[in-house]
Amino acid sequence: MIALNNLKLSNCADLAVFCLFLATLSLGCAPSASSLDSITETPPQRIISTLPSITEVLFDIGLGDRIIGDSDFTKYPPETLAIEKIGGLYDINREKIVSLKPDIIILSVENEPLRQSLSVPILLVDHRTLDGVLESYGIIGAAFGADMLNTALKKRQELSDKLNEFDARTKGKKPIRTLICIDRSYGTGQVQNLFVAGADSFLSDIVTRAGGENVAASIGLLAPTLSTEGVVHLVPEVIIDIQISGMDEAQGLSDWQSLGNTVPAVKHRRILTLTDDFASIPGPRTPLLLEKIVRYFETLDER
Repeated sequence: MIALNNLKLSNCADLAVFCLFLATLSLGCAPSASSLDSITETPPQRIISTLPSITEVLFDIGLGDRIIGDSDFTKYPPETLAIEKIGGLYDINREKIVSLKPDIIILSVENEPLRQSLSVPILLVDHRTLDGVLESYGIIGAAFGADMLNTALKKRQELSDKLNEFDARTKGKKPIRTLICIDRSYGTGQVQNLFVAGADSFLSDIVTRAGGENVAASIGLLAPTLSTEGVVHLVPEVIIDIQISGMDEAQGLSDWQSLGNTVPAVKHRRILTLTDDFASIPGPRTPLLLEKIVRYFETLDER
């Protein structure tokens, strides 16, 4: 068995990205990192992952075949559909975890209190920001031995390089004022119950890298709620509307039209609807999300 209870992350991040809306409701700070001397004996063979993003990182570095339990919300890669489910971020089934007899559980920092009720070795990672995801490659890799650490660091560099490739396409451009909708009531004919990505979040990171400016970052909250008046006040030039629940895109767009010409993004029909699941899951597929947003911003230059 591996003593990993003290192996933790080093940086404090501010926004959970798991199920974009739900994950933002927990505002913890990641614990400080500890020495890799905590690792002893044989690397774990039976892993429980508690986030879709953790699962995707595990598959990326070659540990997917060791996962015996993961989140109810994990749908990718397709192999995960056959893996036992252990609940969501805030309703993890402890009995199921115990019955699966894992060697290690990889928890997000939001679930740190859970570690007190489990006798299984715990590894904490922070996937609430893009930097936290990149850092987790090394933390996870180190828990599985030198060879896996080497592989994980290579994969992390590959992901970092892919993200950095977009810099040349965005350098020197004026930031586009962007509002990022992470949850709302859809198909009502109005914009209601609106939650947006705030400062220091995964999506704010991505929009900034893509050449945008997150207008909600100025509010100073992690996942602020906005009234229609609040949207008007922020004067977004673009609205990114994340609809991973399967809502009809045309119906969703019609909700925004209720704001009329009071919002530049609505007036000029600059609303990017994202329905891909990777829009809410930071990890190996994040370059796909970045490509979509960068390309959309580029089309604005072409108009």
